[in-house]
Amino acid sequence: MQNLIKTLADALLVDLLDKDYNGKNISKNEFDVMIEYQKTSHQNKLDNCYELTLEQKRKLIDSFNKMLDNFKEYSQESLRINGRLIE
Repeated sequence: MQNLIKTLADALLVDLLDKDYNGKNISKNEFDVMIEYQKTSHQNKLDNCYELTLEQKRKLIDSFNKMLDNFKEYSQESLRINGRLIE
């Protein structure tokens, strides 16, 4: 099941990159799903990393999530300004 979700998320990312490259409109929902998948995927990778303490994992997860939230906000606002975000 996890492989299927990863395959779908990767396909969604490629689709979003293709749409952006070609100047097509991008759905806010698609963008949100891709961001949330990346957060979950990163957390799962860190959960399986036994070299890090729980506190280190928590800091890395929080930092990564904040970075993605900032990226999402910036990207969506840029798309909105250019009239390419489907809300």
